[in-house]
Amino acid sequence: MITRIPWQAAVWRPLRHRPGASVLGVIGIALGVALGLAITLINIQAVSDFSAGLRRLSGQADLTLTAPGRGFSQQWYARLSLAKGVAVAAPEIRLQAPVLYPTGRGVLHILGIDLFQATRMGQPLVPLALHDPLALLAPNHIVLSPAALSHLGLRVGDVLTLETEGHATTLRIIGVLPGVRDGGSFGVMDIAAVQWLWGRLGTLNQVDLRLRSGESAGDFQARWRGRLPAGAVLQSPAQQGRVAADASRAYRVNLLVLSLVALFTGAFLVYSILAMGVVRQRQQLALLRVLGLRRGEVVLAVLLQGAVLGLPGALLGLPLGVLVAWLALAHMGGDLGAGYFSTAALHLQWHPELMLIFFGAGWGAALMGAFLPAWETSQAIPALALRAGAEEQGHQQRQHPWVGLLLLVLAVAGACAPAIHGMPYLAYGAIACLLFALLFLLAPLLRWLTRLVPMPHAPIWRLTLEQLRGSPGRAAHSLAAVVVAFSLVVAMAVMVDSFRDSVAHWLMDILRADLYVQAGASGDSVLPRGAAEQFCGLPAVRACSPLRRVLLNLLPGRPPVMLLARGMDPAHPGRELQILRAAPVGPRQPPPVWISEILAGISGWHAGQVIHLPLGGQEHAATIAGVYRDYAYQEGSVSMPIQQYRAWSGDDAINDVALWLRPGAVIPAVIRDLRRGVPEGGQLLIATPKQIRRKSLRIFNQSFVATYALEAVAMVIGLLGVSSGFGAQTLMRRNEFAMLRHLGLRRRDLLALLFAEGSLLSLFGILIGGALGMAISLILIHVVNPQSFHWHMGFHPSWRLLSTLGILLWLTSTATMMWAGRRTLRSDRTVIHDD
Repeated sequence: MITRIPWQAAVWRPLRHRPGASVLGVIGIALGVALGLAITLINIQAVSDFSAGLRRLSGQADLTLTAPGRGFSQQWYARLSLAKGVAVAAPEIRLQAPVLYPTGRGVLHILGIDLFQATRMGQPLVPLALHDPLALLAPNHIVLSPAALSHLGLRVGDVLTLETEGHATTLRIIGVLPGVRDGGSFGVMDIAAVQWLWGRLGTLNQVDLRLRSGESAGDFQARWRGRLPAGAVLQSPAQQGRVAADASRAYRVNLLVLSLVALFTGAFLVYSILAMGVVRQRQQLALLRVLGLRRGEVVLAVLLQGAVLGLPGALLGLPLGVLVAWLALAHMGGDLGAGYFSTAALHLQWHPELMLIFFGAGWGAALMGAFLPAWETSQAIPALALRAGAEEQGHQQRQHPWVGLLLLVLAVAGACAPAIHGMPYLAYGAIACLLFALLFLLAPLLRWLTRLVPMPHAPIWRLTLEQLRGSPGRAAHSLAAVVVAFSLVVAMAVMVDSFRDSVAHWLMDILRADLYVQAGASGDSVLPRGAAEQFCGLPAVRACSPLRRVLLNLLPGRPPVMLLARGMDPAHPGRELQILRAAPVGPRQPPPVWISEILAGISGWHAGQVIHLPLGGQEHAATIAGVYRDYAYQEGSVSMPIQQYRAWSGDDAINDVALWLRPGAVIPAVIRDLRRGVPEGGQLLIATPKQIRRKSLRIFNQSFVATYALEAVAMVIGLLGVSSGFGAQTLMRRNEFAMLRHLGLRRRDLLALLFAEGSLLSLFGILIGGALGMAISLILIHVVNPQSFHWHMGFHPSWRLLSTLGILLWLTSTATMMWAGRRTLRSDRTVIHDD
């Protein structure tokens, strides 16, 4: 009678007998841990660096008054500096300026500061190494952060040329900022110089406040909440960081879930390895049960096998994840392809508690993959398990398809459930239920598919089909990991292709003009005064539509929303916008505006509702006349006629102009006339709709590079599972192959048999995984994306891409099965030898 678990026989020996499969399991868990840890480290670092940068640049400020765009009158600075409880007030202007020299360097963030008030505030924005600290007051002097100097490839003493209100302005770099090495890429100038060069006289967009001792920031905010300029927000640096973090939360959570796909697939790989392993150990474990081993000890023995695979995998994944995060931060920065944070390179910080979490996640994934084989093994009846050929029979007795059907019901319920705190947690749970349902339904599905295939005449293929019909459970163990991997790849491919196709159709619908003229690379750039009228008056121009972009604070606790003042006809908004929902606006109602689908989802506003827009220092009532589709502004947008905007704001600046040309006009000649018509015309960005679509879709593709990489890793892990499962299956059937050799099958006949089984199994795996992937893609497209990002898209799978992926998987998985089976047979001299 056994009094303790024989560890050698129950745990160590099975893993040692299959070293290749064990190594594959370790690699699968390591890859999953590495990707999940890397993405999480990047997310945490981006958010923490953004918040830390706000705190560093604000110095000793307790509160900050901010307003996007052109901001507010600088009279508010005087009011706040004299307000009760304020010790120091420091005014600022923040904007973006296109860099003209060195060329091709994008835009530079500019901070205009009051030198004396910034020093009193303790802001690290004044270079200490200057011979004359007052040199910063010169209008042609600028100080750059270390990151900006490195990014531009310049040194102190060099010159830098920026675009300022349609003109080229040359500045001399007189110093480098101290104490802001990780604060991003930006330049600091005197606030008066910025106001003069960029046409901001009399305006500010930020005031930092340090309160007197004993003054509560909360009490000060409460006193001034109803007295602030329209569209301005009074927040602490910590609150500003939380707003940015909350705005990017959905994107970061979705990217983290996507990264965990690899870890989830690794768990299925462990399941495949141990499921085949316990089938091989079936008689050994049954014998141990007869000798006195209890059910719980059998479960523990198999779980320990999973733990042995998970421990080195999780340990290996930690340094690999840190390496991946370091490389990503060094080359891509914290932007992550979404534009929420600066693209400046960040420095990786250690997070021991996070590494412990992912170590536990990797180990837990391995144990999760081991649980079902352990439980199934413990349920086996020892007397039946000792019989030869009882593997498949035992598997059929423990399929429990009703569990899979119950999981499908839960998946439907989760897909229909609303978001929780703005996140589609139940939808993610629905996807997990679909994947787990596969474990209980894969064998019945394989049996059903084999019944649909007509019996072939060729003996090898007939034998193959009979084998699959007789042992679908064993085949299911081999296919589990690759079916899961392929389903996730199909789901992501369909979602990305549908999104791309929707964006392409949207661009096609809204880009109706012949030419689009933009003032500069920065969204703040405006055309010279009178330039738009001059463009519209060209002989080749038939019609034109000016555009003004302004940021507005509309929603408390959210980033600013883009206001788009367009040269549009209020009676026919569909000429400029892709209208989704509309409501009539009566003559006695406030003037009409239109909001984007994203803003409607974030705010809960609807067509027909009256809202208030902060323009020109006042709140103006407007009626939502409709909701339109807009993928360009992730925080939402509001569109209104430019005439109404000018009446409310008094702002007649223009950022862009859309031009419709007369028949027969030659586009290159028109572009030459546009550039010659205004000073610094060479700085204009002029593009055709085709060029804009091509550039937009290229940026779209770049933003999904991480998605494609994660899909590739998931497929690699799935193929590892195929290799492990089919190799183990071939090894278990060595007696069968020896009998076939005895009956006269030649070496090439056995290899043909392996090819036939591998190709059929691969085909069935592609069909099942593709169907499951389609179901998951529907949840991603119609539930996850609307609940996370508040946009909708059509269902547009690329059948050519899916066919290509299916063929590639069929070729690679069949080749993998052939390689694994041939390698196993070659190692068994009783089965195969030279003819």
